[in-house]
Amino acid sequence: MSAKRPDPACQPAYEAADLWIDRALRADDSLFTPGADIWSKDNLRKARARFVGKVGEWKSEEVFDELEKALECSPPEVYQLVGEAAYVAYLIIHKSRIGQDRKIKDINRILGWSCKPVEIPPRLLDGLENGIVHPGLNVDFKRRLSTVITFAERWKASGSDGMLCRDNPKSPWCFQEYLANLEVTDAQQMPLLHLVHPDKFEPLVWSNKVKVSEAPKFDDCVARVHGEEVNRRIRRIRAALEPEFGCCFHFIDCTEVCRMWSDKCKDESEPADC
Repeated sequence: MSAKRPDPACQPAYEAADLWIDRALRADDSLFTPGADIWSKDNLRKARARFVGKVGEWKSEEVFDELEKALECSPPEVYQLVGEAAYVAYLIIHKSRIGQDRKIKDINRILGWSCKPVEIPPRLLDGLENGIVHPGLNVDFKRRLSTVITFAERWKASGSDGMLCRDNPKSPWCFQEYLANLEVTDAQQMPLLHLVHPDKFEPLVWSNKVKVSEAPKFDDCVARVHGEEVNRRIRRIRAALEPEFGCCFHFIDCTEVCRMWSDKCKDESEPADC
């Protein structure tokens, strides 16, 4: 199920995402303690009710204090669910923004609030090492965490396993349409789109508005199609650039492509490894 074109160093993150899809989205199982009923409708409902919707009021430096207060006296399964959701939220974040040690510390902090704490399995630690993409200067953990919880709860209510199938060419676009109807921003949707369908959606954390404004910079190499959805256009842009930059380049990590893509791209002293 894993992506066909990631950097090998990112592969553990994709494998962890696949495990999450199978255990949490296709079932009510657990990432950390297989066989336990963790990603259930009831646990998700309890987690969402306790803190989702309130995170906008939390100050960045007090996120974990606020989260601990919000989860106080929760059942052990809810603490574990939030810890596992934090793991998923951190999967896509590249080590250049938040390192593995910090990710593990934050997740263990949440798990440690429970009266029955569990540990991250050793095989899943590698998924936190490299991450996948640089998310920009603002890593809004609390919103990423609430997005994972919100999405999973809605998925349990109305999602279809068919949208998770990577062999069906219609599935990625059905999944994108499904996410568009959730109560999360399109920028927060992008990590979910990429983790579930990594061969169809870029590892970007930009809003559609930003992508639409940047895509015309590639008009010389990819002709526009009237009314084309922006993520489909980005796929065609990738296909046009792969002969020059290879199949594994990232729009914001490969310096030459980044300069074409965005005026905001940093001019690194040495080109990124494309």
